[in-house]
Formats: sequence, C-alpha cells, structure tokens
Amino acid sequence: MLAAAVVALAGCGGNGRMTVHVDGHPVVVRHGATLASLHLHAPAGNLLAVDGTVLRAGAYPGHVVGPATLHDGSRVRIVAGRSHREPLKTTRVKVLPSPQFFLVRTRGTQVVVRGAISGKLVSARLLPFHAVPERAVALTFDDGPSPYTLAILRELERLHVKATFFDIGFQADMYPSLVRAELKAGMTVGNHTYNHPEVPPFDQLPRRLLDDEISLGAASLRHAGASPVLFRPPGGSASGAVVAAAKAQGERVILWSVDPRDWEVGATAASIAQAVLSTVRPGSIVDMHDGGGDRSATLRALPAIVKGIRKRHLRLVAIPTG
Repeated sequence: MLAAAVVALAGCGGNGRMTVHVDGHPVVVRHGATLASLHLHAPAGNLLAVDGTVLRAGAYPGHVVGPATLHDGSRVRIVAGRSHREPLKTTRVKVLPSPQFFLVRTRGTQVVVRGAISGKLVSARLLPFHAVPERAVALTFDDGPSPYTLAILRELERLHVKATFFDIGFQADMYPSLVRAELKAGMTVGNHTYNHPEVPPFDQLPRRLLDDEISLGAASLRHAGASPVLFRPPGGSASGAVVAAAKAQGERVILWSVDPRDWEVGATAASIAQAVLSTVRPGSIVDMHDGGGDRSATLRALPAIVKGIRKRHLRLVAIPTG
C-alpha cells in the first residue's frame, strides 16, 4: 500500500522516472524526487503499562532512513518506533501482622514492585523478621457476582474449598441472590467498590470519591446480606490514602501475591493453573476472577489448582475477617 501511494504521488509531472527501494520493494518515482516528497509514515511506538495496556499512544516516533535527494537505486527504510514498558518502582514497607498481600501473622517487610507511572502491581513478597507465613493459601475471586459465580461456587464446594469473593457493588445489585449463595456456601465476601473505577488508578482519586466507592459498595453488599470487613481496590491500586479510607469504614485492604492473569484474552485452564502453581508459596493470596468476562477457563482450572496446592501440604482457606 505504501509503494502504491508513492507511485501515485511521485509520478505526477515530468517524464523522467527512476526506481528506488522502500523496505526492499521497488518503487517508481520521478527524477529529482526527495525523501520528503515520498510522504512516508513510520508507525510510532507506545508507552505501555506493566500489564501491556497503552498509557500513551505514539510516545516513541518512528523515522524514515534514506538520502535526502533520491537517485536511481536509492534505498529507503521505514523504521517503526519501538514500544517501551513503563519503569518499575520498588517500595519496602515495614508491616504489622496483617494479611494484606499474604496470609501471615508476623512482623516483616513487604517488598512491593509496581509500575512507576500506572501504579499497577507487578509483584509483592514478604521478608519476615523472625517467623514464616502460614502453611495456607487463600483463593480469591474478583469482579463478581456474575453468571459464572454459581458454577465456581459449586466447583469449590465439590472440592471442599472455602474462598473469598470480592464483589462489585453494582454487580451485587444485579445479582443479590448470588451474594447470598456465596454466604450460604461459607465463603467470605469482601468489598470491591461500587463501580470498579480504574481510570485514573483508584489510589489517585480524591478522598471523597474513595469514600463514596467504598461506602456504596459496602451498602450494596449489606443489602444482599453480607457484612464486608475486607476491601480490595480495583487493579490492586493501593496507597496510604486508600488504606486510611477503608479503615475509616471498618474495612482492611487485601491485595495478593499471586496473579495468574486469568482475565487475559487467550488464557486457558492449563495456563492459569501453571501460573498459580509455579508461583504459589505458603501464605500466598491468589487473585482470580468470577466476573468481568468469560470465566470458563478459570472454572476449568480450579481442580488442578486445588490438587497442586494440596499436594504441597498447604491448606486452602478463606481470608480471616478478624
């Protein structure tokens, strides 16, 4: 398509013709044509978040390489701009006993790696001072309730697993019977805000909006019969302000240490299970989803995940609310 555009442009006026090569393809242009007269466009690269989403489109321009004045046989290259991922930011925070990223009842240091621009979580690990995490793992499910929730609940019950569901308020309004089904099955139900706002990142919202999202989400869950004391911010976007806002409403922020990215397009039951079992450790909190899209792969992955965790002599538990 580029070559055709060049011929149409450069062939106007004059009878002299010559051939240049654009990315190895011969292109006929008039004698005296310049690189600028070809009007070639090099695609630009993007600035990407740590999860691959675009933070700034066209941030890294491409360029066209060739002689300013073209001659017969001149070679021109179109060099696309390369996309770059945002830099990482690592923070180390001394923590009191709290299962924020981990199921652990000890003092230690949390080492958290996030995207420096987006604030999205990359990894988190705990360096305990003098104790080790519990020999337990918590499976958690975000973004429900949804039409997939009941099937996931049935599979968890069949496997004799208690888990934690972080429900979105407006979804709970749509499916209050599913929230009640979670409670009836002995699952823990936590608050995942009312609207699940992600742009800008949750921790960058004004305090008033933080308060509203937490309180409205909790109100929807209470209307469905739950009493949430655990809070998970959308995308794991947490900060001191988020922790303070949740604490002011009697809720504790819970994040995760294992992210199998079951929400990604193309994720399969095998890839989800492999991602969990290659990362899970004593005290891990695993982040999966029962809402927000097609969750059939997550459902199919559960037997392998549970079997693999138990094979390591680890217990599967709901996150304690006390």
